[in-house]
Amino acid sequence: MARRATSATDHKTFVKAEFRVPAAMVDEAAGILAARGALGCAAQWPHKARRSATAPVTLQAFFNRLTAAQLNAHRIALHHAGMLDTSGPPPRRVSLIDPGWAAMWKTRFKPLAIGRKLLIVPPWAAPAANSRVAIIIDPGQGFGTGHHPTTRTTLAALEAECARRVFDSALDVGTGSGVLALAMARLGVRRIVALDNDPQALDNARHNSQLNACAGAIRFSATPLRALRRPVPLITANILSSTLIAMAPDLTRLLAPGGRLILSGILAREAAHVMEHYRPTMRRLGSRTERGWITLILERAERS
Repeated sequence: MARRATSATDHKTFVKAEFRVPAAMVDEAAGILAARGALGCAAQWPHKARRSATAPVTLQAFFNRLTAAQLNAHRIALHHAGMLDTSGPPPRRVSLIDPGWAAMWKTRFKPLAIGRKLLIVPPWAAPAANSRVAIIIDPGQGFGTGHHPTTRTTLAALEAECARRVFDSALDVGTGSGVLALAMARLGVRRIVALDNDPQALDNARHNSQLNACAGAIRFSATPLRALRRPVPLITANILSSTLIAMAPDLTRLLAPGGRLILSGILAREAAHVMEHYRPTMRRLGSRTERGWITLILERAERS
């Protein structure tokens, strides 16, 4: 089917979904929706919500496309995380014409220093001339610009682990924009496999790898995690706690003895439950917490 030619006056359409969440959980709910593909979120705060952490707030999430089934899946994810207020109307979809968000997003995506060495920069902003390791990220469809607490804490943990030892290979599960895989490459990991089941995210991640001249070090793939066989000494997975729990047998199997597993996308109150599924094979070495989210650093016990 032929496509209509576009002009400079054409505007892209988006879909807005609205969810009612407790005021105290707005940031956490927005993080879950971003991890599930939302391009961005905005909260509408009733006056009374500023006086009560439990008062419902309308959280708007914006998507390129959103089917009824996808909307219901997002609703279920928030409900299971204890973040959905069900006292009001159910979530609904609204089609929108782009009012210029792309340009507004560019003005807000500034270079971001993380840890001691890393600097996340957009392609339209030249990296600062300093000793930091620049990682260029064109956000596109992939989740992971470094601005969400889960990405920041994972990058900081990754930097610390790569400072302690040299990893010859690694695995990044749910790569999104590719930011963690790119950080691995820039921090000296020689061979990286980066997985994602979203073709658009993989395209965005490959584009970012080209911007960083790291394409040769990273293999991006939609291969299912269960199909991998070769253990690696370093694995990152910044997803959601429910997915991390489901993946526990495969992530445990794929981590080499003495290796490091960095898990993120976990609410702090969910950490103990996640750890139940990784013990006794894994032991917790440390963690990093920010704004209610926690990143766990685990070690696989050496074989006797």
